Amino acid sequence: MLEFFYNFLDSIFLPLIKNFHPALSILIIAFIVSLITTVATKLLVDQERVAKIKEELKNYQKKIKLAQKDPKMLEELQKEQEKMLKLNTELMKMSFKPMLYTWIPIILIFIYLKHVYGYDGLYHQLYPNWNGVVVYLPTIIAKIILLDFWHWLGSLFYKVGFPIVKNALGWLGWYILSSMATSTVLRKIFGIK
Repeated sequence: MLEFFYNFLDSIFLPLIKNFHPALSILIIAFIVSLITTVATKLLVDQERVAKIKEELKNYQKKIKLAQKDPKMLEELQKEQEKMLKLNTELMKMSFKPMLYTWIPIILIFIYLKHVYGYDGLYHQLYPNWNGVVVYLPTIIAKIILLDFWHWLGSLFYKVGFPIVKNALGWLGWYILSSMATSTVLRKIFGIK
């Protein structure tokens, strides 16, 4: 079953993987996944309702801040609290709706990327001297994103694999950064609140 899955995705992505640097291949795959999740969100979530709920919640938070010094006003706002909790619950339900449809494909893409870029994966077999590094980061960016911490955390889970290279990201770190960037841009383009 898994072999069929790998063969199917290899037939789609192998030309990309063989002909481009891993950073570009993973960026393109992250873009495709972000596009699919963004379109799902656009189609499945009422964006006008989301904007209205967010505005109401924002206004309520402003009122709460102002009411900190006025006990009577704070008491009146307590009556609105239940309504705000319901709105917050509605907002959460809306945000989970597209996840129901996109969660499994995203997990499958992670499994596939590990199959390709993980230790002894397809890319490592094609290029045996590859050390697992997808991108090198400037030191300042590595420090900002706490790269040493993430390397340490990863070392707790993966005892065998590529050596840790200072200021470098492997496939997973690069996928996460690429996905965050492409998703942010696409959400703005599609007008998702």
